[in-house]
Amino acid sequence: MNGLLSRGYRWLRRPRSRGQAMAEFTILLMALMFGLGAITTFAPEMFAALTIYIRGFYCVLGYPFG
Repeated sequence: MNGLLSRGYRWLRRPRSRGQAMAEFTILLMALMFGLGAITTFAPEMFAALTIYIRGFYCVLGYPFG
């Protein structure tokens, strides 16, 4: 490999101190927890909106909701 990808790969594979590795792990874990929290908070509303949208098509086409 050469170019930009090899530089990124070398950056990922560089040696780290224990404190730096722990800090990076903590930041990544917090970002993952924040993302999962956002998804679980807004997913029911998004699903309800999608359901209303699909039921609107059924209503226009004359299909029963059940």
